[in-house]
Amino acid sequence: MNETTTAAVAVTDNVSEYHIGHTIYRVKTVFNPAFRQSLSDILARLIAADCEKMLGDNEQEQDKQAV
Repeated sequence: MNETTTAAVAVTDNVSEYHIGHTIYRVKTVFNPAFRQSLSDILARLIAADCEKMLGDNEQEQDKQAV
């Protein structure tokens, strides 16, 4: 069986290298200071979207789900 190993290495403050198998991916993190949403707003939106997705996957109504 062929195993794939994954490793992340920080190159600089905003660039990371991901080693996946025999391929190296360089990822640059970009922050836009003019963006109006805070990190808390973004996380809340992502969590809400995941919850909506899970509720849709379970085919249960929102009012019958425990939160």
